[in-house]
Amino acid sequence: MCRLAVVVFAALLTGQSPSPSASPSSSLDVWTGRLDTMLRTGHADATWFSPSFLSQVPASKVDEVIASLKQTLGVYQRVEFTPEKFIAHFEKGTDDVLMHVGAGDTIDGLLFKPPVVTASSLADALGSLQRLPGTLSYVIVEGGLSELAAFSESRPLAVGSAFKLAVLNGLVDEINKGRLNWREVIPLQARWKSLPTGVLRDWPDGTPITLATYAAEMISISDNTAADALTALVGANALKPYSAGNEPFLTTREAFILISKERASLRTEYVAAKTPSARAAILRRVDASPLPSVAQLNTASDLIIEWHYSVRELCRLVDRVADLPLMSINPGVADRSQFRHVAYKGGSGPGAINMTTMVTTQRGTKICFAATLNDPRGIDESSFEIAYSAVLEYLASR
Repeated sequence: MCRLAVVVFAALLTGQSPSPSASPSSSLDVWTGRLDTMLRTGHADATWFSPSFLSQVPASKVDEVIASLKQTLGVYQRVEFTPEKFIAHFEKGTDDVLMHVGAGDTIDGLLFKPPVVTASSLADALGSLQRLPGTLSYVIVEGGLSELAAFSESRPLAVGSAFKLAVLNGLVDEINKGRLNWREVIPLQARWKSLPTGVLRDWPDGTPITLATYAAEMISISDNTAADALTALVGANALKPYSAGNEPFLTTREAFILISKERASLRTEYVAAKTPSARAAILRRVDASPLPSVAQLNTASDLIIEWHYSVRELCRLVDRVADLPLMSINPGVADRSQFRHVAYKGGSGPGAINMTTMVTTQRGTKICFAATLNDPRGIDESSFEIAYSAVLEYLASR
């Protein structure tokens, strides 16, 4: 329900994300040529990879990824080297590739980023989104006022962790009013701990953490424990202007308990409750329940126990906080090099995905692009991200 939205299309790694590298005894031209050979022939020579890499990823898997790239982007054309990455050019778009060459002049790290389809027009770019199965909404807002494109833009849909934009807005209000401070240290409490995503759930109770750190963790890696901590610290009254009808405003812990197999009866009661006060009474029982394990969660799509926002509302929320430095830690699927500034938050879960990005183009145009897809049968996240990336790629030229 509250996973990090960005799912790498095809990640082939050993260790941390690689960066373009050539060892002193190897030639950059050689490795550019070998990557070109891989992409041109669709075959990766196993002798080019380190044993540690092949122990985790067989060369045949690299072949599968290249085949998927060609299926999406068409005929391979050429590879370009930049100091930050290789750029593979195809008939219909590009793909960023990171490679690291280690001991023995062998590849010990390789990462294919999500492919970017080049669109001839905004309508062409949006077409890939529109063809996805499920219930779709999107909006593109330029300069905070002009809607370049919109579809079901006022319809609330399940958006997963994108709700954390509302929590951040409430926090900013409390800081602006002098009630809280970014540098204020609040010890981590056991009652705030939730399930993944995130790392704070594994930190010792009582760990001193600044509000700035809670917020950065909540936005950059979608830390659920950080979100629940800030929800408690900000308070219901401060969150109400940003709740968009999500009342009571669920914590991720409450949501996980409600979708757990052991608390199915509580979920039934909660869904049947007709008023916010009736649901709040049920949540008091939920709050007294233990946190389930991941294995205890019902993995079927649940678009009711969720946070529902329209894409218009999400653009308003991101617009108010886009200039905060923490909003740019994770750019989502946007290519930072194409924009002056990128602010991002998304969300996903069984049957739901959202991406909300606020960019400033190189010409200085400020644009919000928010898109949500719901489908109880499941979401093809890779296809959604590729389609979303194509729109961002087109918008970079404005």
